[in-house]
Amino acid sequence: MKQNIEIEFKNLLTENEYNSLFEGLHLKTKDVFSQENIYFDTVNFDLKSKKLALRIRIKEDTAEITLKSPHKKHLLETNITISLAEAYSIKKSTVYFASGMIADVLKSYDLDPRTPLKIFAQLKTERVEQINRNSIIVLDKNYYADKIDYELEVESLSAEEGEQLIDNLMNDFSIPKRKTLNKIIRAYNALHSKTADD
Repeated sequence: MKQNIEIEFKNLLTENEYNSLFEGLHLKTKDVFSQENIYFDTVNFDLKSKKLALRIRIKEDTAEITLKSPHKKHLLETNITISLAEAYSIKKSTVYFASGMIADVLKSYDLDPRTPLKIFAQLKTERVEQINRNSIIVLDKNYYADKIDYELEVESLSAEEGEQLIDNLMNDFSIPKRKTLNKIIRAYNALHSKTADD
C-alpha cells in the first residue's frame, strides 16, 4: 500500500485533435494499451459529497485500488495493488474497507469505512504514453455510458513543468483550453444524464 501526490493536467480533445497529437508525437498503435476503471461509492454518494473518488483499475496483468482525496491544488492517491482474481471478485460483490490506509482516509473525512460500496460507473480507456523529461504525456480514448471522448493528460513530478508542457502542446497543435472534469465525474454525469433520458 502506498500514497503519492498526483500532479496532473488534462484537456479534452476532439477526435481530430487526438489524431493530430497521435501523429505529431510519433506515437505508435502497437503501444496503445487498454485499462478498465470501475468506480465505487455508497448508495448516497457519500464519497462524492466529500470530493473523494474510489476506483479499481484493471490492466492486462495487474490491478490496483485507488482512493483519491483533495490535497492542496492536486490529489493524494492511496493505492493498493491487488490480483486480477481479487479485482474481478470485487466486481461481483459489495466491497468495504474496514481497516488499513483507505479506511484511515475515509475516517479522516468522517465516513464510516464499514459502509458498503457499490459500483456506479465503469469506463474503458485505450491509452498511449510518452515520457518527456520528468513528465509523462498521455493520450486517452475513453468509452463510458454510450459515449466516447478524447483526452490529453500530462502527469509530472513538478506542477510548473507539467503545466508548461501541456500549455506548449496545446499551443503547438492549436488546441483550445477546455474545462475538463475528472473521468469519474464525467462518467457519473453521463450515467445520470442517460438515466434521466431513459
